[in-house]
Order: sequence, then structure tokens, then C-alpha cells
Amino acid sequence: MNMNTTSFSQKVKQFLIIFLPIFTTQIALSAMSFFDTNMSGKFSPADLAGVAIGTSLWMPVQTGLSGILIGITPVVSHLLGSKRNDQIGYNVIQALYLGIAVSLVVIGAGALLLGPILNGMPLEPRVAQVAFYFLCALAFGIIPLFGYTVLRSFMDALGQTRTTMFITLVSLPVNIFLNYLLIFGRWGFPQLGGVGAGVATACTYWLIFLISLCFVHRVEPFAQYGIFRQWTRVSLSKWKELLKIGVPIGFATFSKRPSSLL
Repeated sequence: MNMNTTSFSQKVKQFLIIFLPIFTTQIALSAMSFFDTNMSGKFSPADLAGVAIGTSLWMPVQTGLSGILIGITPVVSHLLGSKRNDQIGYNVIQALYLGIAVSLVVIGAGALLLGPILNGMPLEPRVAQVAFYFLCALAFGIIPLFGYTVLRSFMDALGQTRTTMFITLVSLPVNIFLNYLLIFGRWGFPQLGGVGAGVATACTYWLIFLISLCFVHRVEPFAQYGIFRQWTRVSLSKWKELLKIGVPIGFATFSKRPSSLL
């Protein structure tokens, strides 16, 4: 989105056009955790506590690491500004590789540390069980979530923030509906309680990732950059460049995140 602005009012208007969809997208993503916790509370107090604890452990990790992957946004913007559009696809692919690597690190760390962390808390057995399996279910959605973060950042860098807002807002009622089916066991689905909220959220992460893939691959103005026309090998030097930009962003967002959602 290229638009020349000369007056202060034009600059403010352009800022709001870009900012408000980004803000709405972040609120919608956070709302998934709110509905996970709230709907689990209607199942039982133990499920409410378990999901709330699982969410409070997950959200800072999600926010901080997503901030690192958002580092692709200024990279794409710089390439656009310098008329090097042919390099955008390569950089986005490398960011996707990095997102997968970060996801695997998170999953591995969770497998090693989640049990000891929960055992170190003064939790009732049922609460600890719900928190553990809620996060285990959620882990199946980490790779698509971080993949979506990269694709969302690419789309935002093109100024198409309303597209990412649309994708996220569409997914929110789907998340609520899946929560209803899986937490309470409606329409023949298993009654999973708070764990069902983790399954629902993981499925929703896959949904927004797949929708984003379709947009990036088939819909203009994204398709013209041919992100998936040519796959390249992993470039550690490019990862280093992306991390150099993204780590400060991730650290800033992590440090500003409330330590608990309880």
C-alpha cells in the first residue's frame, strides 16, 4: 500500500488505517485464550484453574517468540523500498524455516520442562492434569501458529493489515464453536473439559495458517511475489540476520506482557 501523505491529518489517517487492523488482530488472538479459560470454567472449577494456569504459561512464550518472527516485517519493507522485490520470497521462506525451528525448540523444551514446572507448583492433582494436557494439545498448533505469524508479518509489510484482521476475526467464532463441541462433548464429540480448549485452539491455529497460505499463494497483491514458487535451502546467515532484528522485538513484547492472566 503506497500512499503519499503531506499534511498531518493525512499521516494520522494513514497510520490509523494500518494500525487499527493490527490492533484488532492482536485482540482477536488474545481473545482465543479468554474464551478457552471462560468456557472451561463453565465445565468445572478445576478445568478453569488448569486452563488458566496453562494459558498463563503459554501466552508469554507465544508473545515473545512471535515477536522474534515479526522481524520479517521490516526486512520485507526494506526490500520493497529498495525495489528488490525478487528477494522477498527468499526472505519469507527463510523466516518460515526459522519459525519451524523455533517451534521445535519450544516443543522440545516443553517436553522436558513442563512436568517439573507444574510439579513445582502447589496445585491440586486435577488442576495440574488439566494444565498439562491442555498444553500438550496446544503444542500441536505451535508450528502453524508461528508459520501464520510469518505470513501475517509479510502481509502486514505490504500494508494489507485488513487482510490479516479478516483472517483472525473469521477464526475466532470457529475457535468458540470448537470449544463448545470439545469441552462439553456436543454433537457426538468427546467431552474433554479444559483439554478440549487446547485441542480447539490448536485446530484454530491450523485454520488461520492454511487460510494465510491460500491468500499468500493465490490472492493479489501477495501472489505476485511467488513466495512458494521456489524453495531454497536453509540459510543460517539469513536466520542470524532475522534474529538480529527480531530478538529485540521479541524481548520488548515479552517484557511488556503481564506475567499472568489469572
